[in-house]
Amino acid sequence: MDKKAFLQIADKISKGVATEEEVVLFNSYYNHFQEDEQVWETLAEGESIGEEIRAKIDEAIKAQEEKPVRSFTFAYVKVAAAVALLIVSAGLLYIIKQDRKGAMLAEKTEVQYKNDVNPGGNKAVLTLADGSSIMLDESENGRLATQGNMAINKTGNGKIVYRTAKAGDSNSAASMAYNVITVPRGGSYRLTLPDGTEVWLNASSSLKFPVSFDKDERLVELKGEAYFEVAYKVKAERGKQKGERVPFVVRSGGQIVEVLGTHFNISAYNDEASIKTTLLEGKVRVTAGSKQSPKDSKLLKPGQQSELSSVQREIIVNEVDTEEAIAWKNGMFQFSDSDLRSIMNELERWYDIEVDTKGMPEKRFNGIIPRNVKLSQVLDMMEKTSGLKFKIEGRRVSMLQ
Repeated sequence: MDKKAFLQIADKISKGVATEEEVVLFNSYYNHFQEDEQVWETLAEGESIGEEIRAKIDEAIKAQEEKPVRSFTFAYVKVAAAVALLIVSAGLLYIIKQDRKGAMLAEKTEVQYKNDVNPGGNKAVLTLADGSSIMLDESENGRLATQGNMAINKTGNGKIVYRTAKAGDSNSAASMAYNVITVPRGGSYRLTLPDGTEVWLNASSSLKFPVSFDKDERLVELKGEAYFEVAYKVKAERGKQKGERVPFVVRSGGQIVEVLGTHFNISAYNDEASIKTTLLEGKVRVTAGSKQSPKDSKLLKPGQQSELSSVQREIIVNEVDTEEAIAWKNGMFQFSDSDLRSIMNELERWYDIEVDTKGMPEKRFNGIIPRNVKLSQVLDMMEKTSGLKFKIEGRRVSMLQ
C-alpha cells in the first residue's frame, strides 16, 4: 500500500465510513510500521504518517466538540469519546463512532456467541432507618417515604432526592437515623443527599448516610465506587452564617477522605488491590487508618489520584487522567494499560456475570467502549485487540483454550 492509499483509508476511518476490510488492512500496515521504523520513514517519504493520521483524528474530534453532547442511558458522554476513536492495543485498532441518535456505539461486527448478556441499568435498593427496603427501580416516581423532617422522592429520571419536608432545623434523633442505598451487580444509581451533595454509585456498591447531617461534620460510609459532587455548606451559629465550611467525610475501606467542597471519585472494591481516590476539583485529604490513629496522610490537588494498597498501607499520589477515573459515571469503559483481571472484575460487576480467570494471560489493554452495549461487543473488542478468544455460557465467561 502506498502512502496516498494509506492516508485515504485513515481519512475514511476518522470519518467513520471505512469498511471492515479497510480497517483490517489499515491495522496490519499500522502494526508493521510500529514494529519497523525504517519502513515507516520510507513510506512517509521524509514526513511522519503518524502525525498526519493524528491530525485527521484530531480534526474529527474537534468537529465533534462543536456539536451538542447528547445524553444516553444514565450519564452524559464526554466529547473526549468523540466521533472517531482509534484504540490501539496489541498492534490493532478498534473503531467507536457516533450513531444518528447521538449514542456512542461500537462499530458493528459479526459476533459469534451462543449466549449474550445485556448491560447493567438503573437499579438499587434503599434501606430505611426502620429496616424496611424500597426497590428503587420498581418504585413509581414521587414521594417514597418520610423520615423525621426529610422527604425521600424519586424524580422522573429515576434519581433519589432527599428534601426537607417541613420547616425547622434537623434534630439529633433524625441525625442518628441512617439510610443505606445498595447498588447490586449490574446496576448504577444517582441520588441527592440531605445536604444537597450529588452522588453517583457504581455497580456492587453501597453508601450509608444519616437522614439529617450533623451541623459540624457530614459523614458517610462507602463500599465500592462512587463519584461525589459535594454541596457547599457553612456552619451556622445562633441562626447566622459563620462562614466556616462544614467538612464532608467519606469512610471507605481503610481510609478517610476529608472534603471541603469538591468533585472526586473513590474506588474501594474488596476485589481490587488498592483504594483509589481521584480529585477533579477542590481539595481533599486522604488518611490511611483513622483520625485517632492515622498511618499516613496526603493532600490531593486536582488531577491527582491517591492509591492505598491493602498490603503496604502507604498512600501513593500520582498525576492521572481524571476522565478515565470517572468514565463509568459518564457511561463508558475506558482502559488505559489496564490488566486483564481488573477489566474482568469491572465486567463482572456491570454485567452481573462470573468470569473464570483460569488460564488468563498477563495482558494489558487500551480502549474506550460504551457501557450500554451487550457483553459480546466488549469481548469482541478485546478479542480483536489481543488474539484471545472468549465464550459465554449463561452468565459465565471463560477463555477458549
